Amino acid sequence: MTDNASAPRSRRALLAAAAGGAAALAASAALPLTAMANTGENVVLGRADNTADATTAISNSTADSNAFEAAATGLGFGLVGSSTGSAGIVGWSITNPNLPPANGAYTGIYGYAPTAPADNQVGVGVVGESEDWGVLGIGSVGVYGVGTYGVVGQSLSTAAGVTALALSSTDRALEVVGKVKFSRSGRSNVSAGASSRLITLAGVTSSSKVFALLHSNRSGRYVRAVVPAAGKFRIYLNASVSSTTSVAWFVLD
Repeated sequence: MTDNASAPRSRRALLAAAAGGAAALAASAALPLTAMANTGENVVLGRADNTADATTAISNSTADSNAFEAAATGLGFGLVGSSTGSAGIVGWSITNPNLPPANGAYTGIYGYAPTAPADNQVGVGVVGESEDWGVLGIGSVGVYGVGTYGVVGQSLSTAAGVTALALSSTDRALEVVGKVKFSRSGRSNVSAGASSRLITLAGVTSSSKVFALLHSNRSGRYVRAVVPAAGKFRIYLNASVSSTTSVAWFVLD
């Protein structure tokens, strides 16, 4: 039997083989691309669906550089995440929360961060920043906060830290259920033999509205007037009291 591996091939046979290979390559190039990335294969760009039966992970070992970036033009979304039973997108910093699926059910985006170890830092699960509105919540409850402090609003100007807005005169701008505490309220004593009490409070002006009333039962005595000035206000009774008398006050503006 002739050994084909060692037998010399004619020039005509080599040319015929080359022509056949070129024809096969041309035919395959004319066919539509049907290859899709599966587990263990590369991602195919431009495909609507790259299937896999395990998690696809991307890690970047270069310090201070991004692991993954996505960009779109026009009305396209830069990144879309979806799930049929848990959160569509989960983002965490420092520590993985290891959420069970039930914790993310019916959640579009979940953000997590642990408590910061330094006093000048704070752990933040989600940050929204804009020169207009940093965060917008729309729903039957637009924003719901739960925590030691449910919601904190801080102003960087003379504007309000939190504004409650009613769209008409019949709408309710603010509703409070439970106790309310105001830092610009308090109780002070009018000394025995005196008929007034001066109280200093930063931010008070002559235009401030100050309300006061007796918190001790003194027959025939009442608050006659409250006069505000810069950084202070004085509570006047209609007459002097024979014993120490408590007065409660409240400042607006």
